[in-house]
Amino acid sequence: MYAKIAINNAKRSIKDYLIYFVTLILCVSLFYGFTSLSSSDYKLITEDSYNFEMLKQILKYSTYIVTSLLVILIGYVNKYMIKRRKREFATYILLGAPQKTVAFMFFIEMLVVGIISIFIGIFIGTLFSQLVTALVLITAKQEIIFSFKIYVDTVIITFIFFIAMFCIIGVFNIRSLTKIKIIDMINDEKKTEFQFKRSNIVYIIIFIMSILFYVICGYCSYKILQAMSDITIIRGTKVSCALVAIITFVIGTYALFYSLAYIIVVIKEKWTSFKYEYTNLFLIGSIVSKIKTAPILMATISLTFLGAALSFTLTLLMAQWGVGFLDYRLPFDINISNSYIHITEIKDIPKIDYSDLASYFSNEKYGLKDYCQVEKYFIKDTDFYKGRNKENPYESKSMPALAIGLSDYNNLRRMLGYNEITLGDNEFTTQWEKIDDDIYINDNINNNSTIDVNGTKLNISSNPYYKETIGEYIYNMGTGTLIILPDDVCKTLVLAETDFFGNTKIKMSCDEAVKLRKEYVPNWFEKNYREVCTKYGDDISSRNESIYPGSIRIKVGETSEILNGSLAMRILGIYLGTVLLMISLTVLALQQLSDSIEHKERFKTLKKLGIDNKEINRLILKQISLYFIMPIAIAVIGFLIFLYNYTKIFKNEINIYIGDKAFIFNVVISLGLILTIYICYFVATYYTFKRNIENKSGS
Repeated sequence: MYAKIAINNAKRSIKDYLIYFVTLILCVSLFYGFTSLSSSDYKLITEDSYNFEMLKQILKYSTYIVTSLLVILIGYVNKYMIKRRKREFATYILLGAPQKTVAFMFFIEMLVVGIISIFIGIFIGTLFSQLVTALVLITAKQEIIFSFKIYVDTVIITFIFFIAMFCIIGVFNIRSLTKIKIIDMINDEKKTEFQFKRSNIVYIIIFIMSILFYVICGYCSYKILQAMSDITIIRGTKVSCALVAIITFVIGTYALFYSLAYIIVVIKEKWTSFKYEYTNLFLIGSIVSKIKTAPILMATISLTFLGAALSFTLTLLMAQWGVGFLDYRLPFDINISNSYIHITEIKDIPKIDYSDLASYFSNEKYGLKDYCQVEKYFIKDTDFYKGRNKENPYESKSMPALAIGLSDYNNLRRMLGYNEITLGDNEFTTQWEKIDDDIYINDNINNNSTIDVNGTKLNISSNPYYKETIGEYIYNMGTGTLIILPDDVCKTLVLAETDFFGNTKIKMSCDEAVKLRKEYVPNWFEKNYREVCTKYGDDISSRNESIYPGSIRIKVGETSEILNGSLAMRILGIYLGTVLLMISLTVLALQQLSDSIEHKERFKTLKKLGIDNKEINRLILKQISLYFIMPIAIAVIGFLIFLYNYTKIFKNEINIYIGDKAFIFNVVISLGLILTIYICYFVATYYTFKRNIENKSGS
């Protein structure tokens, strides 16, 4: 008998809480779709220059963490349903059912709802997994091949994960229900979230404080923007301002919703003509009642919605940033950078000859199209000691800009398709990172328009600087500047570093790139420059760094890693944003739908007073609109503040790595996704509310 009651209640729960049921299905489908990528049976067919194993591992474990947020939603809905049905549970107990049995019936009921959602979610998840696969293949510029398949190991993982989640919450529900007294079950629905009973002055003070908190948040945002253009302001001040801005925004949001109900009542009393206009009195009463009984919930929903919006937008932008940064960071197929920072004695800096490596690359199947060996020099011998911590020679603070010869610089430019440059007698020029601001560069050049190189005075060229991308690793650590000197001047300078830059004829595979980076090139250095490797190798390896020379960068490997990270950010950002959005909108929807079930008598009264169905539908639309808009309006303000600060702080990075069009496109995509999900929940809530009112009114 009890089993039959539990199953019937489960059917009723699916009907009454359809939005929650659909949300569960969507979350299961998303979980299955992402987790299927890490299945042992899953095959992602791409060319051998890509390796997406890292992406699979990231998605595998990150999906568990993100999906665990559903515990909040499931826990809230269970708590909400228990609260709504405590009178029903009390009736079962009064009719003779043991309290533990009633609690277990509720557990079975919710478990049945969960299992049904898992089955449907897995079916939809097979379709969603194909969308994820298509996204990966499009990003890798591969042919899209659809293959609808059920992955048994992923199905088992999905069942175990979600059933474990339902069971954990179910155990807490059983313990909670068995401890509640019958009299409390009967009277519990009369209680609100918190019994806020304060004098009017308290609410006014809290409201004023909420406004002050928002003002402080805005002021801190202004100070952060001001600090970005003032190098005298220390980094700690910027971080402190950011923390204060976040904390004050959060506190201000909770304070606002705590006092908002009273403020609305005050406005209602002052605005008499509006209050008594048609159904406004009923509408205001409903909204005030909801805010008054659940201010903490409303504030939490607002912040959750803000988190969802940031997750959607920020991860899409950062993913695009990563892809754009790749071309700037490593424009050459092979880059071997030799750093002197590991060397403590200037006489130990070796003059490296990469010709053997160039021959090896040329004889491999990928071949070597062209290459350049670049020698970098200290302007002064004492530059070797600049920026070094005496206690730790490997810790750099402010490193000197290094110099290279004109012929080496032109070789690099020619390999990248740029025009070669010329220098007049006793002239020099500079190369800067593309991200550096022109005003900053000009100020620096004006203050250093002449340099002394071993007694020879050089003047800045008529073309004082160049910003074409030649890679990140050519600059000395933390400088972003190169000084271009005539070749004969460089012959008198002390060698600092020797780097190798090369382009292959065809793409090498990921396996070949890994072999070069981890085996062949380090072994070649150890064999040919054993003395320096032996002297400094132990110190380097003890800090978990690669053996001398420092860094070996292969574009194929870097591209694969960047694509893995970019895709992971895109996919997880969309997933996290969707989960947070669905949590906040599901809670909002359930709060409103409870009105259609619990307060149906109010709408019956309106009908008796002569209000027709058309006007009641308008009233429902206004009520749901206001309830959906209020918490989200605060989130939108927070989102706009963040987006404005983000575009100002990272203006150069956005222009260079993302581009204005791509930036706008990604923001529009993220806002489009948010708006689509929002409208779906809003429309579903409206029509379900209407259906409940019509059914209840007609009964």
